[in-house]
Amino acid sequence: MNHQRKHLSTNTLALVLLALTSLSLLNAPATASEWLQWRGPTETGYTPVKGIPDTWDQSGKNLIWKRSDLGARSGPLVHKGRVFLINKAGSGINQQERVVAIDLHTGKTIWEHRFNVFLTDIVAHRLGWSNLAIDPETGNIYAHGVQGLFFCFDFDGKILWQRSMTEEFGRISGYGGRTNTPVVDGDLVIINFLTSGWGPHGKPVHRFMAMNKLTGELVWWSSPSGKPLDTTYSVPVVAEIGGQRLLIAGLADGAVHAIKVSTGEPVWHFKLSKRGINSSVVVDGNRVYACHGEENFDSTEMGRVVCIDGRGFGDITATGELWRHDTIAASYTSLLLAKKVLYVADNSGNLHALNPKTGKRNWLYNYGNNGKGSGVYADGKIYIGEVGGSWHILKPSEKGCETLSSQTFNREDGSPDEIYGSPAIVDGRVILPTNSELYCIGNPKTKVKPTKRKSVKTKHGQGPATHLQVVPAETWIKPGETLAYTVHAFNEKGQLVPTPKTLKWSAKGVSGTFNGNSFTSAKKSPMQAGIVTLTAGDLSASVRLRLIPQLPISFNFDKNPKGLPPAGWISSKLKTQVQDYNGAVVLKKMSDRPAPPFARLRCYMTNPLDVGYTVQADMLGEAKKKRFIPDMGLINCRYNLVLLGTSEMKRTLRLVTWAPMPRLQKDIDFDWKPGVWYSVKLSVDVKNGKGLINGKVWPRGEKEPTKWTIQAEDPHPNPAGSPGLYAYSVNITSRTPGTPVYFDNVSITRN
Repeated sequence: MNHQRKHLSTNTLALVLLALTSLSLLNAPATASEWLQWRGPTETGYTPVKGIPDTWDQSGKNLIWKRSDLGARSGPLVHKGRVFLINKAGSGINQQERVVAIDLHTGKTIWEHRFNVFLTDIVAHRLGWSNLAIDPETGNIYAHGVQGLFFCFDFDGKILWQRSMTEEFGRISGYGGRTNTPVVDGDLVIINFLTSGWGPHGKPVHRFMAMNKLTGELVWWSSPSGKPLDTTYSVPVVAEIGGQRLLIAGLADGAVHAIKVSTGEPVWHFKLSKRGINSSVVVDGNRVYACHGEENFDSTEMGRVVCIDGRGFGDITATGELWRHDTIAASYTSLLLAKKVLYVADNSGNLHALNPKTGKRNWLYNYGNNGKGSGVYADGKIYIGEVGGSWHILKPSEKGCETLSSQTFNREDGSPDEIYGSPAIVDGRVILPTNSELYCIGNPKTKVKPTKRKSVKTKHGQGPATHLQVVPAETWIKPGETLAYTVHAFNEKGQLVPTPKTLKWSAKGVSGTFNGNSFTSAKKSPMQAGIVTLTAGDLSASVRLRLIPQLPISFNFDKNPKGLPPAGWISSKLKTQVQDYNGAVVLKKMSDRPAPPFARLRCYMTNPLDVGYTVQADMLGEAKKKRFIPDMGLINCRYNLVLLGTSEMKRTLRLVTWAPMPRLQKDIDFDWKPGVWYSVKLSVDVKNGKGLINGKVWPRGEKEPTKWTIQAEDPHPNPAGSPGLYAYSVNITSRTPGTPVYFDNVSITRN
């Protein structure tokens, strides 16, 4: 599969751009017979569905069907009689992630797509972390995997487009598995994550990116967050406030942020927590409700529920608070707003019923021990799970709450079958996931009459343009290739207005010429990366562009600016810098920051390439105090060849694709020496449906061996991937640097 950007034909591009320019459809709320995003049709956890059961049991009472192979951490979605979810599949060398569609009425699988996990620190039991999103206009399904693959499927499971967020944009997954959920609005699909990419995006920041939902083309970047404190998974909510369509979410800096959906421009932020925020907000009119369970931004107390006036601008921490309720620690569950009551499920399995106008607590009810899954209100009941493996049906009232039913789930070994996801409720059915199983309960005779969804046309705005938008906001092209840009203009409310007639283009860091709104790169350009800028009067907009030559490509760093990584490589200057070393100009893996994200380097040199190429480089690792030795190696098509230093009992040469759960791993003893240059080669091919991964290591300057040093075979080969460099520096302290690694003479060639 070719993962390079596919340039559309003139007619197709015109249609896509017309759709994007008109922004003609805003998604109306889904009907009660659909569940298109994880908090239901109102995005508040409330649904008007009636006729669902008060009680059930696993042996058959009110049980319609169950699947013992379709457990999930996330919540299921429902569209046109099909249930969609993302989860883990297989075991051992067959362990993968998958998106699956099943029949709502029978529980039988209609289609599934499995894909590999690679080059991530996330372990197997945390696969399928993020929720899916479904576009009500097209029925397309959007999925974000733990390895950074982002898919757009049609209703029948065909991949319409896909991107690799880690390899293309430097997405950071972290260690805990927190993976962000996409949001569809109008013509955009929006995703957010921590990222450290190339150039100005090398600084690790929590960023949003919006893509054209039909093509995957990048429409805008937005970086509203301050310094990230954690990886987080708060799902954004779209709401109309003060005449602006806003995307609102808690971010990794501990604040709630609102940005314009159409442009990504920051509107306001509200500081809330000293750690990142995982819970999603709820919006009702101009009121934004948010919660967290960490230390408060302005006190030492743990946890807060707050009501924010969403009509503000800038930093509204001191001015935007309508009320607060402290010491409710809800770190993971999201708020539930139903029947003029704000429900908060805290970390200890307590349900708080708050008055949404004042924040005053009406009552408190203990339903379990450990709350992480978010509850859903329907038919006068709340369905909510707890980590210990129990699904509860609660009946709230003005004066209190009672438990109507509790079902506890255990694995074969007696341990709890943990629950993290939220239910989906449609057509008298409730879809309940545990980590291992999926249950459908309810009354199959209950029917909900579908209502026709009306398309809401957005009127073009009035007033002067205050923002220019250039599409694509980031991409890559080959030397000599022409890229056509599209320009939009927006007013201060994020509404489309006529585009200025006089436009001036310029480029920095990339060689080429402009002809109108098109850029043609220089034919014989080396790899470059830079900024394309559009100016119209007092307004300007900048987008990112890489020029990536066809293979073969080679780098010896002699012409690279020192103190920076090579142009366009997914690596910040805090991790790699071109420097002098013993009379040569090389790339140094820095070793002066002890935090794991800086100690480890996964540096991607190009966009994902089709399988069938070889990466080669010279590398040297320096020891510290003789006994501390770094790891160093290569990446090819999402496989890693690593010379291991002090991370194993013996110095080892390893082939691996997913280190925490080595679906494929092969080790051999290899007594390599620190302070010695080695030539390292990694080649990947696919033959007869199997991946052939071959590695070779020898002292630099000596004759290359004819035989491969290490080989492995993969029954589930990666079809593509970016070539890259790998290193891990050890024994870094706050006072002294650790073990650096040096790279030189890097090449990428077709097999």
